[in-house]
Amino acid sequence: MLLCEIVKFSTAWLVLNMILVFVALIEVRPLPGCEIDPEEFNGVCVRCYIPAVDEAVARTLFMRTLNDSSFELMEEEFFVQENLIEWENPANDLAVESIAKAKATGEVVFSDFNGWGHDDPDAYPEKQF
Repeated sequence: MLLCEIVKFSTAWLVLNMILVFVALIEVRPLPGCEIDPEEFNGVCVRCYIPAVDEAVARTLFMRTLNDSSFELMEEEFFVQENLIEWENPANDLAVESIAKAKATGEVVFSDFNGWGHDDPDAYPEKQF
């Protein structure tokens, strides 16, 4: 019985540690149906933490999550494996928590959203719905 529990724990540990987390810094436009009001916000900047076994799987999950959340991807600043980020602050509690949550849940985790309105000088051209 003890050997069975050790095998289960070892397998779960191995699977959890095989999952990588990719970090993307993006600008998106909220679309109708989005939790962020597209009438109020022209765009938002957000960091995303994407759990996956490789970049191809991460990009698929990332795009599906954006579509499901009613976001249009406008710009991608970077999309990189979290352990290869040299500019990420390792002491950033939000990043550490988001990485752990992404690994634990298997879902994309968004950081805080920083948005701008339609009258901002850098606003994206109006989209016709």
